[in-house]
Amino acid sequence: MGYEKTFIASDEARSGAPLVRADGVGQDIGADRACVSAAAGAGRFIALIESRTFVRECIRRSLQSAFALPVVTYSTVAELEHRLGDASPELAMLSLMDASAGGCANALKALSDLVPSNSIVVLGLTDDEELAGIAVRNGARGYIPCTMGFEIAVEALRVVLAGGAYAPIDSLLARGGPKPETPRVSSPTSLITRREQTVVRAIQQGKSNKVIAHEMNLCESTVKVHVRNIMKKLRAKNRTEVAIKAQAAWSPQLA
Repeated sequence: MGYEKTFIASDEARSGAPLVRADGVGQDIGADRACVSAAAGAGRFIALIESRTFVRECIRRSLQSAFALPVVTYSTVAELEHRLGDASPELAMLSLMDASAGGCANALKALSDLVPSNSIVVLGLTDDEELAGIAVRNGARGYIPCTMGFEIAVEALRVVLAGGAYAPIDSLLARGGPKPETPRVSSPTSLITRREQTVVRAIQQGKSNKVIAHEMNLCESTVKVHVRNIMKKLRAKNRTEVAIKAQAAWSPQLA
């Protein structure tokens, strides 16, 4: 049946031997490691720290499809320290999806000793205001929950790479940030209403107009009107710009 071509022994995987898929095409993991190691030595790369192998590789592949910089993975902050040498990543993404509050603070402190704090972004499981607050208080420039849409998350990372900061609106409001009734956007007279803010949150999570309409008990055409009004107020060209520009208006304390 040819099933033997589908699998490799665990010791072969650890040794970096080529993976053989069912179609017979090999994937040389060692060559890939050599490539990213060279990039890391040049100091131009994105560091991803995640302890779970499968999750780590899924995130790496997703990010690599969106960024020209190579994405280099590490299982722990200690491994990053061991392999880093004199290099410093352009961006360090620390996954803390299962960490406790104390573990989050300790991991961020350890990472801040290795890389500039203005390059650190925390990946959380949910839109957790406590974890977002810990991240910001410990110098991180971004907090991205897994509930966020991928395109929005990529743009948030680009904001941090460009020297900015990003955290979800919900987290900022829970921590005592600007109130939803009167956020400043593109000008002093441009205001986002409470209902429009709800739409913005949904857009940040990558939800479609149809899903937003269902969750808000509105007609889809009404949601489209809200989106158009929001785009006009923010002078945004698309939904991704809506999420990023609205976020910038709600997060001055991160600047």
